[in-house]
Amino acid sequence: MSLLMLADERHCTGCCACVDSCSHNALSVYTAEDGHLYVAKDSKKCISCHKCKKVCPVMNGIEYSSNVVSHSQPYSVICTNDDLYAKSTSGGAFAAIATQFISDGGYVCGAVFDSNSVKHIVSNDLGDISRMQGSKYLQSSLEGAYKEISSLLKQGKKVLFCGMGCQGAAMYSYFSNNKNRNLLYIVDMICGGVPSSFLLGKYLENERRSKQVVGFRKKGKYTLLCKNQHDEIEDLSYNNLPLMGFFSGLTNRYSCGDCRFCGVERLSDITIGDLWEAAKTEKKQKSVAIVHTPKGDELLQNTQDITKRTTDWNFIRYNYRCVVGKTMNNYRLQRILLAWNFKHLSYKTLCGMYGCSSKNPIFILLKAYNCIYRKIVNVYIRIRLNNIIRHLSEK
Repeated sequence: MSLLMLADERHCTGCCACVDSCSHNALSVYTAEDGHLYVAKDSKKCISCHKCKKVCPVMNGIEYSSNVVSHSQPYSVICTNDDLYAKSTSGGAFAAIATQFISDGGYVCGAVFDSNSVKHIVSNDLGDISRMQGSKYLQSSLEGAYKEISSLLKQGKKVLFCGMGCQGAAMYSYFSNNKNRNLLYIVDMICGGVPSSFLLGKYLENERRSKQVVGFRKKGKYTLLCKNQHDEIEDLSYNNLPLMGFFSGLTNRYSCGDCRFCGVERLSDITIGDLWEAAKTEKKQKSVAIVHTPKGDELLQNTQDITKRTTDWNFIRYNYRCVVGKTMNNYRLQRILLAWNFKHLSYKTLCGMYGCSSKNPIFILLKAYNCIYRKIVNVYIRIRLNNIIRHLSEK
C-alpha cells in the first residue's frame, strides 16, 4: 500500500506540478465540490517514487518568500507602447517584458481564456501576448505546461513564465535541479486569491444573455465583460456574482486564506502588480515591478517599451496582498458551506450570500455585517502594514 501523501484540500494550491512530475499517470486533476482544482491519486498506478512530493511547493516546505528584504528593489513601470498599454490591466509591465522576450527569440508561458475557463499556454507568437493580458479571476490550469517548458529548456530555448505566487513557487521547485534552470525566467504577480469557478458557472447558467466571459477589468475599473448571444461584447458593470464574489474573498481556495507565497522578497525574478498609489494621483495607470534577482534586473533593462523609476515600499499600503496572506475568510460560514450552498441554494440566494443582491432584508443585513467585518479586519491589516513598512524603511 502506497504511503504517498499529497497536499490536502486545505493546503493544495492547484498548481499541478505534481501531475506533470508523475511519469506513471497516477495523478489527475479534478474540480471539487467547492469549484476548485485539486489532484487525485490512483494508488494502483502509483509506485511511491515521491517525485510529486519533491516538486510540490507545499509538501517540500520551500521558503519562497518573506517580508525581510536583503536585495529586492521595487520600480514604478509604465509601458510606452500605446497598443500594449491599452490592452493591459494596469501599466503594461508584463506585456512589454513578454513582447521583448519573444522578439529576442524566447517563449512565454501565460494564462489565457479557454472558452469560460483559464489555462496556461506556452508560445513564441507575439499575437498570443494580447490573449495573456488582462485580469482573469479564475484558477488557471498549469497541467502540461511544466512538461512543455522542460522540453524547450532541453532544446536550449529561453522561457518566461508568468503566474501567481504559488504557481511561481511551483515552477521554481519543479525546475530547481534542472541543468537548464538558468534559461527559465519567473515573473509572479501580486494576487488577491483564487475564487471558485462556480461563481462564473452559476452566472452564465442563469444570465442567458451572456455566453462567454471576455474580461473582468478595464484598467482600474472593475467590470464584467461578456459576449452575448450575438457575439457582441457587453459591459455588465461590477454588481454581479463573479465580481462581487471575488471581492468578498468568501469563495477563495483555503490555501489563499493562509497564503505562504506572498512577501516583498521572493525566489522569482520579478513580482508585478498594480501600483494603486500612483492610480490615485496620476492619469495613467502604472505597474509595480519588484526585481529580486540579477536575471530580473536583466529582463527590465532589456525591455525597450517601458519607462521605469525606483520607488519605495509605501506602495504596499494600497496593495496589502503583496505582503499579508492571512485572512479569516476560511472560518466564515459562506466559505465553510461553499460546496453545499452552490449545490442546494437558488441563484438569487447565492447572489445575496456573496454580495451582489441587496433587495432582500436578510441580505441587506448580511451586507451590513460584511461591511463592519471588513472594517475590523482592515484595522488589523493596517497595523501589520505599518510594522512591515517600518522594518523595510530601516533597511
